[in-house]
Amino acid sequence: MLLKPHSHIQVFEGAKDNLPDGDALQAALAIRNLAEGLTADDLLLVLISGGGSALLPAPIPPITLEEKQILTKMLAARGATIQELNTIRKALSQLKGGGLARAAYPAQVVSLILSDIVGDPVDMIASGPTVASDHNVQDCLHILSRYGLRGVLPRSVKTVLSRADSDPRGPPGCGHVLNVVIGSNSLALAEAQRRAEALGYRTLVLSTVVQGWCPPPLHWIDWHQCHGCSRAAPPALL
Repeated sequence: MLLKPHSHIQVFEGAKDNLPDGDALQAALAIRNLAEGLTADDLLLVLISGGGSALLPAPIPPITLEEKQILTKMLAARGATIQELNTIRKALSQLKGGGLARAAYPAQVVSLILSDIVGDPVDMIASGPTVASDHNVQDCLHILSRYGLRGVLPRSVKTVLSRADSDPRGPPGCGHVLNVVIGSNSLALAEAQRRAEALGYRTLVLSTVVQGWCPPPLHWIDWHQCHGCSRAAPPALL
C-alpha cells in the first residue's frame, strides 16, 4: 500500500494462503470495534469479495480461531461445497451472517460486492457479513452429519450450536443496509457480449452458471472440415 504519512487509511494484512490467522483475527476485531462505535449519523461503506471469509474471522466465544480452522479444513478435505463451508462459518462467527451489519446498527451500511459464487447469493459471498443468514442450527448439523463430523466436534463448537436460535439470525429489519453486487460472472459475460457485438460478432451466452471442468471446445477448423460448411459471416462468438 502506497499511503501518505499520517494517512487516515489503516491497512491490516492477514489470512496468508487464504486461511484465517491471528493477523486476520486482529483485523476483524478492529473492524468490529469500529462498527460498534458508529451512530445513526454515520455511513459504513463495506467492500466485499471472495476471500472475505478468511479475512474476517471472529469466532463466537468460547470457540478459538484454531478450532474453527481445524473444522473448516476437515470440511474442505471431505469435499464440502463453498455454500456448506460458509453456512458453518456464519453460524460460528460474530461478524459473518449479518454480524457486521448488526454491529454497525443504527448506522447506514452500504456494501459493494464482487461475487465469486455462481448465482451471486449475497448471503454466501464472504459468508455475508452484511446479510442476515437464512440458515439455522439444523442446517449446520445436517452438513456436519453428512461429512461425519458431529462426533468429533470440539466442545466449544457444540456449546455455540446448542445456544443458537433456530430462527434466522439478524435484526428484525435490515432497512439500514444496502447490498449491491458490482462485479459477477453474469455482469462480466454481459459486458463481453456487448463488446463482442460492437466488433461485429454474433454472440450467444450459453450459460452464466457453468461449474466444474468443461471439455475443450472442438477446434473451429476441424468442425468446418468435418461438416463441409462455409465460414459464417460475421464470425460467431459463444
